[in-house]
Amino acid sequence: MNEQTSEMAKSMLSQVRPWRQGMAWWVVLIEGLIVLGIGIYVLTQPVAGAQIVVLLAAFLLIISVERAINGFREIIPPAILAERMLRAGIGLTVGLIIVFNNWQNFMNPPAPVVILSLGWLLTGAVGIWEWVTGRQDLGLGLGALIIPAISALFGLLMLGSRLALGGVVLQAIGILAVVAGVALFGYSYWLYRQAANRAAISTP
Repeated sequence: MNEQTSEMAKSMLSQVRPWRQGMAWWVVLIEGLIVLGIGIYVLTQPVAGAQIVVLLAAFLLIISVERAINGFREIIPPAILAERMLRAGIGLTVGLIIVFNNWQNFMNPPAPVVILSLGWLLTGAVGIWEWVTGRQDLGLGLGALIIPAISALFGLLMLGSRLALGGVVLQAIGILAVVAGVALFGYSYWLYRQAANRAAISTP
């Protein structure tokens, strides 16, 4: 009976957090603020290419550190632990390279943009792989594809920013970041309400 109860609890938790397992609502809210801020900055400073690259790299570094910490704390379901840690490793490596380059300037353009683009694209691709391998065990819905898809699209758009229509693509990146930030706001509120409901149910 205890084993059945444990399985039921795991199933309920996977339904409660179908997007990102083990994620607190306030962490998602902070990420939403950062993404929204990046989007607004991109839209208002369309010529600040180098600064935008560093901002996107710093954000990738922050969320990768968070993924790595969660993995070491063993709060990530085993079904997606390997993929989540691979995403963290890619993001950490790319983020550190770009941020360190901003300090030491050891790469010539457009190397930082290309590396960052590939970093976002790879983390998105691994995230999609994560969804494919873990969706049945964890009951993940299509909403779990939103963040990986946005990451991959960020990478593609950053690569496209090197083309003749770079200014238009950069604007698209800003709009995408604003939309993603608002979506994260909504998701953080949803997580908050779910946590409040669980607390109310568990209160005698």
